Amino acid sequence: MRNILKYKIKGLALLIILAGMAVYVSSCNEDEVNSGEVVLLSFGPSGVHHGDEITFYGQNLDKVSEIIFKPAVSVPKSSFASATSSRINIIVPDAAEAGKVILKTPDGEIESKTILNFEVPVVISSITAEAKPGTNITIKGDKINWIERVTFASDLVLEKEAFVSQSLTELVVTVPIEAQTGFLIFATGGTEPLTFGSEEQLIVTLPSVTAINPSSAKHTQTITLEGTDLDLVTSVTFTGDTEIDAEDFVNQSATAIRLVVPATALKGKLTLKQLSPVEVITTGELTIILPAGIAVSPSPAKPGIDDITITGTNLDLVAELGLPGSGTILATAFKSHSATEIVLTLPDGTKSGGITYKTIHGYSNNLGVTVRIPAPGPAPLPITLYDETIAPGGGDWSWNQVTSNPASTEQFYSGDVSWKYETTNDGGLSAGGITAVDASAQQVFTFALYGGPGTDGAEVAAILNDNWSDFNSVILEEGKWTEYQIPLSNYPTTNLASIVRFALKVNDQSSSIIYADRVGFGAAGPPPLDYYIYNDALQNSWQEWGGWDLVSKDFASEEEVFKGTKSIKAVYSGQYGAIQFGRGTAIDITGYSKLTFRVYASAAQNFMVQLNDNGDNYLSIPPGWSEVSLTIATMVGNTSAVGELRLKNNNANTPVTIYFDEIGLKN
Repeated sequence: MRNILKYKIKGLALLIILAGMAVYVSSCNEDEVNSGEVVLLSFGPSGVHHGDEITFYGQNLDKVSEIIFKPAVSVPKSSFASATSSRINIIVPDAAEAGKVILKTPDGEIESKTILNFEVPVVISSITAEAKPGTNITIKGDKINWIERVTFASDLVLEKEAFVSQSLTELVVTVPIEAQTGFLIFATGGTEPLTFGSEEQLIVTLPSVTAINPSSAKHTQTITLEGTDLDLVTSVTFTGDTEIDAEDFVNQSATAIRLVVPATALKGKLTLKQLSPVEVITTGELTIILPAGIAVSPSPAKPGIDDITITGTNLDLVAELGLPGSGTILATAFKSHSATEIVLTLPDGTKSGGITYKTIHGYSNNLGVTVRIPAPGPAPLPITLYDETIAPGGGDWSWNQVTSNPASTEQFYSGDVSWKYETTNDGGLSAGGITAVDASAQQVFTFALYGGPGTDGAEVAAILNDNWSDFNSVILEEGKWTEYQIPLSNYPTTNLASIVRFALKVNDQSSSIIYADRVGFGAAGPPPLDYYIYNDALQNSWQEWGGWDLVSKDFASEEEVFKGTKSIKAVYSGQYGAIQFGRGTAIDITGYSKLTFRVYASAAQNFMVQLNDNGDNYLSIPPGWSEVSLTIATMVGNTSAVGELRLKNNNANTPVTIYFDEIGLKN
């Protein structure tokens, strides 16, 4: 370390040299474009007496309103000896101490990059560069015996009485245990005490973690932090804000800390705290080994009847499961329990929804899998060709099948069974020999299909009475039930008054698996809306914007569905609770006449609809599924452009559960 200050420096010569350097820097920068910001380029001389004049050089310095010396000595602009755009001259106040100088400007504060020192009768030739808290550092030089106080960063003061040793050429002091990296400030004695600072920062050693062993651990397991200077650590905080104090460590040394992972810890980095305010964050992460679900089968499953199997990892840590609608199931009630599988009887009252867990260590979270309960299902068709069984007189006339089972319990859309069909030779599902039925008064041929693996987007031919000249097709969706309706006008050459057979065949795919259910004839379902806000999911860039006074909300509920496979379930906790939909850009609705949606409640309810945070539109809904159709022109609020929709409860008796489906606009 270079000499910081020497006693009785030739003040005039130093002032001339520093001033010349500052002028040179200033003149170089004058050629640069002046941005209007205040810029401090330099100041000098550095080694001065109290009462000497000091000059600041820079740009736009006429904007400086105040200059503050350590510890908090202010010189207002009115007291400047002189001030221009490029320089400020002031007299150093008697109370000023060594340290950085702050210039206050309209745009904020500017702090000098170097320390202002005062001319004192001390020469510092070297200071220990780095030290650990609690260890000693040595300051060497000349007239060191003049030093009476050493101040560390964060204003930690060591008085002369606390020095380890002191002589004319050397001072030894102990680094406070709370110290942190920073400049040292020295104070001399005498009739006119002076202060000055170190030219370099003292580096205070921090604890360091080089490894977490093991890096993946279970709650309550003991882990080891390996590293250096770990004896400085006073506590360790895990992700999840659980803090373990040093007194609770299993053991601690300079190279290792052994401690127990708390039951509430989450995956993430660890934070090491010490008496110094500086915290150390590990570079590596600790992974918490937790239960994780992969799948639930069967899906859907019937409460009170089916056993469900949950597969996953680390399931042996599960102490209890939480099932929607049926509460807590203790592990002692499981039929079987291992690290990869849990089997239990699905309790009566279970609803569709996510499964939660609590571990043997008391940690709770979501398991990541969902139990699905069969929905009540659609109403029976006016004329049924297959639903649970084939229509009277009929039999299985499928061809080229590997499997053809009209009573499969693996998947179902209506009732408890469906027709599972598998082929590897371009076959088709078919029922024939049915006692002739007259469908001429009906409007659509309707059926539901579930696509097996590899069938997404495949074309399925729907044939009546083996009349392939009236070829109609639909597009299959893999892994979900889809209901199809084909207008009977699409079968012009088929004798609709005497239907005896139907067939469903996957085209251009020799191998396939499908499930069929609820096949027959009926009236056409509701026509599609002209603009959808919600249809199985939010559409047309509409997003879920939250709401208020809600116990819960589910935008993919399978409990009560009007059409498709999903609906919105809202459980309101307050009379004016709301769920919100919104989109970044409002849509022009001047071309639409109706805002419409389907709504379900178990009992009659009062309700409100709100557009764009405007007034409420009041209505009442009956029990069961019903259609709400509001004339846009007569609604309260902005009816020209809509960017937000709120569906609000208006019942004093809560909680209230309401389902919504098919939300949108009609021309």
